[in-house]
Amino acid sequence: MDERSLLFTCQRCGSCCHGETTVSLDESDQQRMINHLGLPGEIVGQRYWRVTGRTVQMRIVEHRCIFYRDGCTVYPGRPWRCAEWPLVRAILIDEANFTAISDSCPGINKDLSYPEFCAILKRLLDAKEADQGPPG
Repeated sequence: MDERSLLFTCQRCGSCCHGETTVSLDESDQQRMINHLGLPGEIVGQRYWRVTGRTVQMRIVEHRCIFYRDGCTVYPGRPWRCAEWPLVRAILIDEANFTAISDSCPGINKDLSYPEFCAILKRLLDAKEADQGPPG
């Protein structure tokens, strides 16, 4: 079992895809989504994105991400922020962040203590950053 699966196994419940907050898309996210959907960028932008100035975000419809319908319809082309969720550095900063995320995500391993969870998560995030550098 790899360390990531010690911390989290996605249940495909969509909990993280519901609500009024949305995900910002960097240029790589936008291109990956365009490629996955096989549509011109202009069409993808008009149908699926909310653009405010230079900020591009996925639209929210009916209190959920526009791409969530009994599962993510753009999963292979999803933004990097979606791909990393819920294993985010904010968990390491404050136990309240961990509690809020784990309360809303049934895939988080609740059998580990907060310090144990953080030790593994820090190793994973540090290794990822060393291998790839920051996203974007």
